[in-house]
Amino acid sequence: MKPFFVTLMLLGAAQAAPLSINLSMNAGQEPLEFGKTYTNGAGNTYQVDLVKFYFSEVALVKADGTELPLDGLKLLEFNKATGTQKLPIFTADVPAGTYKGVRFSIGIPRALNHLDPTAQKPPLGVDSGMVWAWNPGYVFYKIEGKFLKDQAQQPFSLHLGLDSYKLQYNLADLQMQKIQIPVTAQGGTINLKLDVAQMFKAGLAGEKYDLSQSKYQQVHSGPVFGAAYLNLLSAFTLE
Repeated sequence: MKPFFVTLMLLGAAQAAPLSINLSMNAGQEPLEFGKTYTNGAGNTYQVDLVKFYFSEVALVKADGTELPLDGLKLLEFNKATGTQKLPIFTADVPAGTYKGVRFSIGIPRALNHLDPTAQKPPLGVDSGMVWAWNPGYVFYKIEGKFLKDQAQQPFSLHLGLDSYKLQYNLADLQMQKIQIPVTAQGGTINLKLDVAQMFKAGLAGEKYDLSQSKYQQVHSGPVFGAAYLNLLSAFTLE
């Protein structure tokens, strides 16, 4: 039996209410616009063309710190046609109440990450565009764009994956009680923000994440891969 329905049974007469999770994307302090140029900390002028990732293992955090896990694995893709603000990315029915936060992962549970992709249904499978040809498992988080070098546009990309690099977020506050997520009988909304510029926060060994250096341009593995993972751990926040 699925966890959500088990929870509903335990809560007895608790009424299910619709919960929506929306996502807005920024580049630093301003709303992201695909195709618009921004400047990172290394002074690179760049634009973002694609953001794509798996959203999974969503759970609401209750007042006692326990979780209400919600079913659903979503593959989300954003580009110039989708926009970047207040985008609905997840819905579920949950017991009404006041929750203290939300937890989720960007990536795929290990149990699904190593199944034969040719036998999987969407959002998994080879048609997802998230399967690595050289490595078993899926790309969890993908961002692609261009930067300016010697007055010419050059591509850059980050394709993050592997079980140990699954991004896990705990946006909850049980001690200070600053986070309150009300879900009334009519429903509730969680607004998440993704700052895509966080991938540039820091490079290797104290240097800047400088796209003019080849090691930062096409990142699919290696030391920069780990640096980007650490940078992205602070990329999602609550609005």
